[in-house]
Amino acid sequence: MSSRQSFLKGALILMLASILVRTLGFVYQVVIVRLIGTEGIGIFNMIYPLYVTALLLTTAGLPTAIAKYIPEIITVSGQKSAENMLARSITTLVIISSLVSLLLLFFSPLLIRHFYTDFRVIPSFLILVILLPIVASASAIRSYFQGLQDMRPTAYNQIVEQVIRFTSGIALVYFLHDYGLVWATVGLASAIFLSEVGGLIYLRKLYHKQALTGKLVALPKIALLSKLFSFGVPLTITRVIHTLLTTLEANLIPRQLIRFGSTLSQATSFYGELTGVAFTLLMIPSTLSFSLATSLVPSISAANTQRQKGQLAKRTTDAISITLLAGVPCAIILYFWGPYMTTLLFQSHQAGVLLQTLTFGCIFLYLAQTSSGILQGIGLVKTIFMTTLISGSIRLFGIYYFGCNPVLGLYGIPLCYVTGYFVLALLNLTVIKIKTGFKLDFSLCLRLGIAGLLLYKLLDISKILVQDNCFNLVVLTILYVFLFFLLLLIMGDKYSRLILHQFRKER
Repeated sequence: MSSRQSFLKGALILMLASILVRTLGFVYQVVIVRLIGTEGIGIFNMIYPLYVTALLLTTAGLPTAIAKYIPEIITVSGQKSAENMLARSITTLVIISSLVSLLLLFFSPLLIRHFYTDFRVIPSFLILVILLPIVASASAIRSYFQGLQDMRPTAYNQIVEQVIRFTSGIALVYFLHDYGLVWATVGLASAIFLSEVGGLIYLRKLYHKQALTGKLVALPKIALLSKLFSFGVPLTITRVIHTLLTTLEANLIPRQLIRFGSTLSQATSFYGELTGVAFTLLMIPSTLSFSLATSLVPSISAANTQRQKGQLAKRTTDAISITLLAGVPCAIILYFWGPYMTTLLFQSHQAGVLLQTLTFGCIFLYLAQTSSGILQGIGLVKTIFMTTLISGSIRLFGIYYFGCNPVLGLYGIPLCYVTGYFVLALLNLTVIKIKTGFKLDFSLCLRLGIAGLLLYKLLDISKILVQDNCFNLVVLTILYVFLFFLLLLIMGDKYSRLILHQFRKER
């Protein structure tokens, strides 16, 4: 199998698993919203960015560094050396994450008091904090397999975790929501706890079956950790900045809405509609872009290390083109049918209006995710930091100045996200263009335009069929996406053929 086939197959495996995981997650989100409403979702989603920030601090970018350097270590020193590196990395991660967990438990009242307007987030946060060592260990093992360019363990792990979260989350929230929203969010946090524990148990068993040594604990070595941290720390700073910006947004958005005249309950509900409903639908196409980004890191790194400039440019072009191929139809469908989806599935029309505004930037969001994986593979983690900081700052300042603007109303906040996505994608792609020299095929844009016009006509003609019928909405969405790609195949699109070829090979 050629390197190119390996790269696409890895992305395909992750994508198929992600589709299943996101489908379960979507159904899970629908059920949870119906049980506890957007206010309950808003409470939980406010605290989640702070938990992610803590997780990023504990991992310090080591998992991504492991995926990047595993191929190099195996080539030079063999598999046992790679397993020793994993064991030393896990030991380091457990020590760091345990210390961070203790600090957060001790200072949690102070953090909540200064960062949040709603103190109902505290119980869920305390449950999530004790998860840090478990999640850090699991992420290291997943990255080890990714470094081997074997994406199956990551895919299976995602499915295991989501099934556990789905079943336990619905059961816990169902039994606890009668006791109030605080207990309902505790059920959500507990479901995450159970899913992460189950995922780690699965990964450990899988690793022990394939490993030569089976070790997962070893004394860290300064030289090795220095190499990993030199790549991981800038990446961690980038992710921390991104998550801190998200945390500030979780604090700022309700405050600005209250200034606009909303009550605390209305502001929290709006945040739940934005993050729990609109973003849930907006992120469905990112299944492919996230899969591409994960698969690209070792693949792009290998081409860059071996100075294969032609292969580097080709893989970059393939990844960006396939991202556009998936993003365009999803953007069109979410714009025209978004309000129907949010009303039928989440019983929230306002979330559909927010989603329509966000779709103007969704293609840039998907391109930003894919381009981030390319930049990581090249090793330009400091560039990712700068582009993330610039775009995030623009988004945050926009929310501050326009979040309570009476002229823009509720459209101001989603428009700030659209601007941020555009800036991030533009900066990333500009750097990648300079470093790799990739070139997009103009005929691809033409084919996407023609297929997109047909899709628009189909959506417009049949909108009356989906306004009050969830079954028709799902069936016609799948049918129209199929027709979109069928038209691309008829027009001779090579990327559609390439994806179809990989699907046949998987079978």
